[in-house]
Amino acid sequence: MDALITAAGKGTRANLPEGMRKEMLPIYTIRNNKIVLRPIIECIVYNLSLSGVDKFFIILDINDKHTEDYLSTLNMRTEFIYQKKPEGYGKAVLLAKDYIKNDFILNAGDGIILDINKIGNMINLHRSTKKTILSVMSVPNPELYGVATIKNGKVIKVIEKPEYPESKYALAAFYIFNKEILDLIAGAELTPAINKHIINGNKVLPFKIRRSDWVSIGNSGTYYKIMERTYNYYSKVISS
Repeated sequence: MDALITAAGKGTRANLPEGMRKEMLPIYTIRNNKIVLRPIIECIVYNLSLSGVDKFFIILDINDKHTEDYLSTLNMRTEFIYQKKPEGYGKAVLLAKDYIKNDFILNAGDGIILDINKIGNMINLHRSTKKTILSVMSVPNPELYGVATIKNGKVIKVIEKPEYPESKYALAAFYIFNKEILDLIAGAELTPAINKHIINGNKVLPFKIRRSDWVSIGNSGTYYKIMERTYNYYSKVISS
């Protein structure tokens, strides 16, 4: 299976210094049964490769040579797609339309599901059902996220940062899509395309993860919490 990773943001909302990318900030992970620091985007690629992904399409800012040089050292099948200017998450994903040929995983470059077993379970669910899979998590403040309305085990609607959320289930930025989704993106956001996909008669399944399973680098003020969470998570993995 192919994976598309979006990593073209400039880190302005994270209050990072000029030229520093959120995707290159290190988090704790495990290599050779030892806890080490690695850039979050490397952790994403590594976890997905362990889950059976064999080709990566990575969207980068056209001037971001540092991330490209680093990822080129990972000995993975990787193709880079360049974004000239930021126009929203949907438009970033749309850049891959001429590259993606089959069903694919979409993962934001600054967020990761720590439990690779759940990644594998999502991939297996997609393979057995051939349906779109959205990872969702119960959160106390869904108005800050894209929100999924779920009925009878299906996602019937998604809304981006609604003022009055219909559910507590927020979208984590990990999805498994049919290539058709790339034909439906028309604006800056991805959620309208998901809704069109549903309206077109496609069944979309939620995959529930715990809030603690998902780590996303938001801003520099909370980055230390990400470091703490990933260290504690992998400490338990090694000791178990």
